[in-house]
Amino acid sequence: MYKLLIDKMKTKYNNPIDYYIMINNEWCSVNNLIGKSISISWENIVICSCGRKMKKFYRQNFCYDCFWNSPEASPSIFKPELCTAHLNIEERNLEWEKKFQLQPHIVYLSISSGLKVGVTRKNSLVSRWIDQGAVEGIAFAETPNRYLAGKIEVFLKNYVSDRTSWIKMLKGDVTRVDLIIKKNELSSYLNPELKKYLLKNSSINNINFPVKKFPEKVKSIVLDKNNQFKLKLIGIKGQYLIFDNNKVFNVRRHKGYLVDFSIT
Repeated sequence: MYKLLIDKMKTKYNNPIDYYIMINNEWCSVNNLIGKSISISWENIVICSCGRKMKKFYRQNFCYDCFWNSPEASPSIFKPELCTAHLNIEERNLEWEKKFQLQPHIVYLSISSGLKVGVTRKNSLVSRWIDQGAVEGIAFAETPNRYLAGKIEVFLKNYVSDRTSWIKMLKGDVTRVDLIIKKNELSSYLNPELKKYLLKNSSINNINFPVKKFPEKVKSIVLDKNNQFKLKLIGIKGQYLIFDNNKVFNVRRHKGYLVDFSIT
């Protein structure tokens, strides 16, 4: 039995993807747990990234103060087109925002449940696709900051969704398109101001996940409603653990939950 503060699983691009969690200050392979039973028990304690301990998060894995004051919870995190650091205008913490926003960003196309568009920092592109459960991805454009990437994404959302159907993604119910053809098609719609950021020679990345069997129906486990479970792990996709009996557990959704964790 281990005490575990749940955090997003670390990933490594491989075939299939390698997953790791931190246990006793060591990175441990989650792939090696496939076929074994995992037991998780939560005693109504969560810990915010600021270190505050409480029974319940205020919103989105943040305490009240962090949700309204931390730059990591600012509106521009979720809507890059709202970024202002390139104008030297502070949202919540200009020093942090400059470091985060004023670096190369990629606008990408990927296929998780179907075609989607998204934005991420250049150095986290593949891990972003993995976390979303994408089976294919291609870089569309590269910009020098987050704001410009957000502008391109907003424009492309006239033609492509920025959403993933997590249920279809977990069931392996994927609608595929030719990403090269779609990239060329969408490129033709951009105005000259945005077209100069296009990546001309990007290639498709294929991603395989360690899943023995996809669930036929998806039943999500949420610790706030069911604070303990013991189930056999049969796969990992995105940031989800897939168990027998069609049960899935969103690891990222439970970031900051302090649990007892055991393997049998």
